[in-house]
Amino acid sequence: MRAIALIAGLLLATSAVAAPAERKDVGEIMQALGMSNLAGSAIGPLLAQLPGMQDQDAAGMACASTQVSRLMGEQFQQGIADAFGDDGAQLVGEWKQFLATPAGTDMARTFRATAAAAAAGKEPADPGVDEATKRKIADFMGKPAFQRFMQAFNDNEPPADFSQRIVDALQRECKIALDPEQIS
Repeated sequence: MRAIALIAGLLLATSAVAAPAERKDVGEIMQALGMSNLAGSAIGPLLAQLPGMQDQDAAGMACASTQVSRLMGEQFQQGIADAFGDDGAQLVGEWKQFLATPAGTDMARTFRATAAAAAAGKEPADPGVDEATKRKIADFMGKPAFQRFMQAFNDNEPPADFSQRIVDALQRECKIALDPEQIS
């Protein structure tokens, strides 16, 4: 009997061990909040200004925009996962648990509407959330899971080789040759 209790204790302790967040899980949170394509909406005009991009047709620009948006999304996801550190899986779990609630659904809907309005250059509409739900959302926003996510999103810095990754992807996927020094 004592051996069974010891094994059960070890299993429980093992399941409580800190684990980093997976990039795909962070991506799911970003998708739920409408944050996964924030960079994508600003990419087109920025790409058009790069030397070597002015001669691209619509298909070339669309390919380039897709590739750069994908890379930026992956970078943001990995940056947040890294910033979460060893307790990232726990923080992601808290996010998923909250997003599965009615208040979490309302918060995600509000975030998506705000992101869409910002991308369109418009003011966001009133989300129509009742006071009790607003309090639940505010409570979650005060928790480390939310605060660390937002801080990591805001502080996200691309790695030193990010310009080279963009150039490589544009060459490989779009047959567009650029100099990494042109991308900053």
